[in-house]
Amino acid sequence: MHTGLARVASLAVLAACGAGIASADPVVFSVDSKASHVRIHLGRSGLFKFMGHEHHIEAPVAEGRVQVTEQDPARSSVALRFSAAALYVIPGSEPADDVPKVEERMRGEVLEVSRYPEIVFASTSVRVGSAPGAGLKLIVAGTLTLKGRSFPVEVPLDVERQGESLKAKGDVELKLRDWGIEPPSVGGVVNVSNSFRLELEIHARSGP
Repeated sequence: MHTGLARVASLAVLAACGAGIASADPVVFSVDSKASHVRIHLGRSGLFKFMGHEHHIEAPVAEGRVQVTEQDPARSSVALRFSAAALYVIPGSEPADDVPKVEERMRGEVLEVSRYPEIVFASTSVRVGSAPGAGLKLIVAGTLTLKGRSFPVEVPLDVERQGESLKAKGDVELKLRDWGIEPPSVGGVVNVSNSFRLELEIHARSGP
């Protein structure tokens, strides 16, 4: 198993997300890559920002695992792995003629996928809050490994568990420079904004 998944940490808490089995043993959930979405929404800035357009990127989950300890949710964990070369512009989100150029620059200059083929997230702690209904509010802190460097990330999540299924949703405002990425520009007058929004919807199931 990939070493990033060994460092799993906390999406956990699903204990409180539904009536269920109160067990001291951890329950392992495998992330459904096809049903899950991790999206990056990039704005624009600069003198002529009105001439540019926003970028909406999908980051498919290559592999993911959530480990839940129901009697002690803070000991639960989550890890996600992405193939950097698999990131793509969400269809219909910008002019079709621009998509190949945007994806080439993203995979080359920005992510350097030939040198750094993987992006890995491993949670390190979780704070538990309350949420209405059957869900649970979490603040998940972890480490994102990108281009060979590790950066702290903290994401608020709404988590629901129904039997063998688990769903977690959340979004957070972040900054490219905090991840060691200089916002790309076109001619120095139309730039990708340093601030961006990360949106997650993770679906997972327990069992084989």
